[in-house]
Amino acid sequence: MRKNLKLILIILIIGAVYRLSLTSNGNFLFNMDNARDMVDVREMVETSKLRLIGPTSAIEGFYNGPAWYYLLAIPYILSGGDPYASILMEIALWALGGFFLIFLVKDFGKLAAVSAGSLWILSNYVVLTTSYAFNPNPILFLTPLFIFFLKKYLETEKLVFSLGIFLLAGLFFNFEMNFGVFIPLVLIFSVFLSGKRNIFKSKNFWLGVFIYLLTLMPQVAFDIKHNFIMSKSVIKYLSAGSPDQIINPIKRLPLISEKFFNVTVPTFMNHQFFTKLLTYIFFMSLYLFIKRGHWNKNLTVLITLLYILIPFLGYVLLPTTVNPWHLGGVVAAIILLFNLQFLGRLPTLILSIFVIYFALININNYFKERSIPSNDPSVYKNEVAAIDYVYKKAEGKNFSVYTYLPSVYDYPYQYLFWWYGKKTYGYIPGEYVYSPNKPQYIPSQDKFQGSKKNYSGLVFLIKEPDRIKMRQAWENDYKDMEFISKEMIGPIEVEIRKEKM
Repeated sequence: MRKNLKLILIILIIGAVYRLSLTSNGNFLFNMDNARDMVDVREMVETSKLRLIGPTSAIEGFYNGPAWYYLLAIPYILSGGDPYASILMEIALWALGGFFLIFLVKDFGKLAAVSAGSLWILSNYVVLTTSYAFNPNPILFLTPLFIFFLKKYLETEKLVFSLGIFLLAGLFFNFEMNFGVFIPLVLIFSVFLSGKRNIFKSKNFWLGVFIYLLTLMPQVAFDIKHNFIMSKSVIKYLSAGSPDQIINPIKRLPLISEKFFNVTVPTFMNHQFFTKLLTYIFFMSLYLFIKRGHWNKNLTVLITLLYILIPFLGYVLLPTTVNPWHLGGVVAAIILLFNLQFLGRLPTLILSIFVIYFALININNYFKERSIPSNDPSVYKNEVAAIDYVYKKAEGKNFSVYTYLPSVYDYPYQYLFWWYGKKTYGYIPGEYVYSPNKPQYIPSQDKFQGSKKNYSGLVFLIKEPDRIKMRQAWENDYKDMEFISKEMIGPIEVEIRKEKM
């Protein structure tokens, strides 16, 4: 046991160092969604305003639960609002999930542990999730913990594991309803197929159900308070239809299969042929697994299979849009299932060697690419470079700054001028919005504005690349101002103009 623990810790330390290296010096994403969440958490913490809902979802009028915001509030408070603290929180959650992932496969030998660790550290899909703070990401990180708790609950029926699985189920629904809705079904089918049906009669089970319902209460309260706006939105969404919302399950089957395959490829480090081979072997193994009656012999395999198959069938039957970030929990289950030797001992051993080889290639690619500056305008480092340029050109005097982003809403700069500008330069611009004289879209925006004293008349226009071909219309608002200069700061253009005083 001590040797296994030592191996797990070594793997996790290597992975944590790798992630810290990837995201250090501002090399992490801070796009519209991430910044919107930070703006909302800022309002919640700075104005002491508790929330009943969290981030918006893909369904207009429906909001995820507030658990993500309360989770984000922890690094926000501890760091004083530093966006990188949320990345550190996600790395910590990644390590927690990784511990239980490797712990679940340790009995299959060191190669299985190293293979599982290699995927958890270097899978392209998993690496991306620790490069930006996003509400569905904790589902990926905590899925191994959920599977561990459910396995232990089926074995022992202890209250602590019942509370653990139902709390996580509720949090998953809060983080991303589109996936979290399937977790209760995973639990129910796991109980039935494991032959533990007496669990439904136990007090511990119903105490867990009570905890689960408590996690949903904020959304329920919000829905009741607002005349069931979210319930109506979901009904309208499911009945309206879109190109991705095919109602016919037979037609949806290839669509959902493609969605699952498309997240499996980056899980196995973007090797398509290898992923196709694994897919064929998976279905052959699944057939033999059921035919031989092994489906209830290994609880970890049973739960992990259900964790993949129930969402798959659910998405086939429900006319809902499925995006890659909805499938993070499935990715974690795929990594776990692969290393449980579900495919057979010898095939898994051979395939694991390939996985470790692919992982070494990924590390080599990282060291080749790390010296190349990112050209993504949504990278925190590039955004801060543009802000530094603006403040230096302002020479300590007050100014106005307007930002063009293809997303229209300029949440990243709304947050960074308030937090980074104030922390680094000691003041906030007199005005910093998407465009002047537009409706307010930042919660409690008036509480986070700077003073207009010592105003220089300088106007800075920060422009991200014009991906949607709408920038010219935005620039027309400033064409009558005196032009001073224009410069590219990495991938971001900064133009300086002056108002007529």
